[in-house]
Amino acid sequence: MNILIAEDAPFLQLLNRELMNVWGYDFDMASDGREAVDYAQRNEGKYDLCLMDVEMPGMNGIEATRIIRQTVKYFPILAFTSNPNYKESCLDVGMDDFSVKPCPHAELFTKINELTVKAIKCVLQGNNIITKEEMPVDKKHAEELRELAKNNLCKVTFFDTPGRALIVHKNILNRVSHDFNIKGQFLSTFINRDPDKPTLCHLYKDSNYLMPQIFLMNDEYDSLINDEDVELEKYSELSLSAEDD
Repeated sequence: MNILIAEDAPFLQLLNRELMNVWGYDFDMASDGREAVDYAQRNEGKYDLCLMDVEMPGMNGIEATRIIRQTVKYFPILAFTSNPNYKESCLDVGMDDFSVKPCPHAELFTKINELTVKAIKCVLQGNNIITKEEMPVDKKHAEELRELAKNNLCKVTFFDTPGRALIVHKNILNRVSHDFNIKGQFLSTFINRDPDKPTLCHLYKDSNYLMPQIFLMNDEYDSLINDEDVELEKYSELSLSAEDD
């Protein structure tokens, strides 16, 4: 996790450094809005989230966010200020959420993880399935991924599946890995939970594409979902090979 922190108060800079180190996050520290913009522009694509103070000398966090949203690819920005009256202005300028200082550390940790949900892409590399996390393309896409995560779902693109990602249970990748790598199966099945077109999917280990999907009727879909939810409780740890962007 790479965090950009915009904070001018030395004591809070020190506190944030300690928190990032405890949580195992890499970070860059900006002392004002202009420096935060410079970091974002110079390191485009690097940051998973920005922790943005509002009241800073020179350029405040609201103006910094305005410039970042106009000039840099999307990444989440969390307003972190002692003045709750800034909330509407922060959200209007494109920040993703708002927290008031002081904030319990556990609450801040949870907020950061809720805001940094990503889509997943699976590719075939030799005999291994490699998973890559992909940043949301914009705020609307990010909000969609966060809503899915609240229901234990995620968006995954499997191999060369054209056109759209699938909506699947968050533990599906773990189950697929277990089927292929532990059981030695060549086929794994799962449910695409796209509300517009729920389907039963067939994934073959030695293919670089997802096989045709079978459309599910409502009663059949509900029954299969219940069964899959129960089964997937066993697969809470990811055992696929992972590769960061």
